Amino acid sequence: MEKKEFKFALSGARSTTTIRSQSLFDISYKEPDKSPIDIYESNMLSYKKLLGCFVLEPTTGNYTSLASQSNEEWAKLSNLLILGFISSVESYVRCLLRRLLLIDGESKGNSYSKSVTYGAAIHHNKKLLPEALMEDCSFHSAYNIKETVKSFTGVSLKNLKKNPELATAFTDFDFIGQLRHCVVHRSGLFGSNNALSLGLEQYYEYLEKPIKLELSVVQEAAKACDNLVKELNDTLFSEFLNRTINTYDWKGDFRSDAKYFNKYFNVFSPSNKNFLKLKCYHEFRDCNNLRYRRN
Repeated sequence: MEKKEFKFALSGARSTTTIRSQSLFDISYKEPDKSPIDIYESNMLSYKKLLGCFVLEPTTGNYTSLASQSNEEWAKLSNLLILGFISSVESYVRCLLRRLLLIDGESKGNSYSKSVTYGAAIHHNKKLLPEALMEDCSFHSAYNIKETVKSFTGVSLKNLKKNPELATAFTDFDFIGQLRHCVVHRSGLFGSNNALSLGLEQYYEYLEKPIKLELSVVQEAAKACDNLVKELNDTLFSEFLNRTINTYDWKGDFRSDAKYFNKYFNVFSPSNKNFLKLKCYHEFRDCNNLRYRRN
């Protein structure tokens, strides 16, 4: 007699999903003709606007601010906003590295030996192809950002003794990254690895407790992400521009040097800072004595 296999429908009713047949992507999307930091700020603004969400109270018919409730719905929204903030930083780093790989000779040289999948090589838009190089990269921690920047461009961000502002921004970002890890992998519960990363003696009593974020904490998390992107943007702008001194035939005259200077300035500059272009060039020229290099 054949032995029966025990099965029991304990978990409730199921329904067939049609998710794979649904429209999932915006085929009409084109990346904005903006600098990476402008795209980042636009993404962050969309997330910050969600802090103003109001919900309908069914018992009274009134709308109340979700952020003022400190209830389960606010807890879910605040957790999702942390994910959005970190995702915006990751997208910024990807976009910036991709743009640099298109214009910077030394970065190209560092990346020529790296592999992309055959499918990406066949189907990717040429300007977006560098994105495929970073398919397996993540940027939700300071370590990952530093390692990937070094690997693809040759620029090192490891010794930050002379750049304490960026060092602090990385430290704050890593703190938020631990919150992100709780949300993504532990449904918002604080785990032992998170406590070890942040300081076990200080945080051990919160083990397996859910994250509970006040509005002010979410605002500070957004500020920390903004600070990192701005510090990183300024630092990399200086690093990349300075190392072109012996690459390009700088003349010390903007009319001749614009073809070199503009392509880096345009990648890094927010649109509302374009008026600083000539002032920025003059400081770059003077710091590197370019006026004395004329032929």
